[in-house]
Amino acid sequence: MNELDRDTELVRARMHRAVDDVEPAPDSLPKLLAAARRRHRAPYRRPTFLVVAAAAVVAIFTGVALGFQTPSPQPVSVRPGNYVAAVGAGTIASFDVASGRSQGEFARIAGGEVTDLAGDQGRVFALVSTSEGERAVEVTAGGGQRVLAGVGDGRALTAAGGRVAYADGDRVVLWTGGVRRDLPTPGVRVVDLALSGDGRLALLAERAGSAQLLLTAPDPSTVEGSLPVQTGPCGPLAIAGAGSDIAALEPADCAVSGRARVATYAADSGRKLAAGVPFATPPVGPGGFGLSADPQGRALVSAPGRAQWLVDGPEVLPIPQPCAGSEPCTAIPATF
Repeated sequence: MNELDRDTELVRARMHRAVDDVEPAPDSLPKLLAAARRRHRAPYRRPTFLVVAAAAVVAIFTGVALGFQTPSPQPVSVRPGNYVAAVGAGTIASFDVASGRSQGEFARIAGGEVTDLAGDQGRVFALVSTSEGERAVEVTAGGGQRVLAGVGDGRALTAAGGRVAYADGDRVVLWTGGVRRDLPTPGVRVVDLALSGDGRLALLAERAGSAQLLLTAPDPSTVEGSLPVQTGPCGPLAIAGAGSDIAALEPADCAVSGRARVATYAADSGRKLAAGVPFATPPVGPGGFGLSADPQGRALVSAPGRAQWLVDGPEVLPIPQPCAGSEPCTAIPATF
């Protein structure tokens, strides 16, 4: 064995000793390089040992670093979310969206009948009809409630991003951080409302028997100058906020009733982002359906007392209606 072979074996043995432990000592590389310099003064040998030692030790450090920094893959599963529905006099219950099983009573509002529901960030809002008139309330699990305001002709309740809106006669009432704004809507009847995540208000407004989708600026002080959205000749049946976008339940064919799809529009421009997959529905007109979306981007389409669907991208799944025990199924749309 010549001198070069002996030196090579010596370096290899020292490297093996350096990696006997899982994690190399911090001074392994300097020691190896210093030893190589001491034994090999000749210029033609120094680059060879430097390259061999450096490359090997860098590879060791890289392998150890990757071993410690890369986590092992873990199984991931997403539990189906819940939605809420009004079942019986003043009772709001929670349901599992996949199985339809009741998850229990969410709240009970004494002395009132729930006429509309909306959810936002774990909170539930309701329009409630009582002997003293209609009111908008925020309800909490266990039956607590906070009255927002009295309402004359309340409908089309919606909530998103800490904001709440509903139609009342010829105006839209918008609550933002406890501050109320009244937005007049002369000449049109608001059939449905939706809020995007950035505070834009979408109105499904009916004029002369034709429904049109309108979009406002964020946190609007008026609906005048709202952007009309080109949705098709027969207009949407229901709308809902879907994150930064607006979802719209639209007839698949204006000439043939009984088929619809959930389309998506950009809330800032009105541009159509997705057309949706057609599916069979009862022949119900604008305002007869409920539409809501959850944080996962799934849409719940609800035809009260008739049918429900979960729309998850290209999949449209019929799901059970929300009925609690012997109580009849809800007469108003369920909502995420």
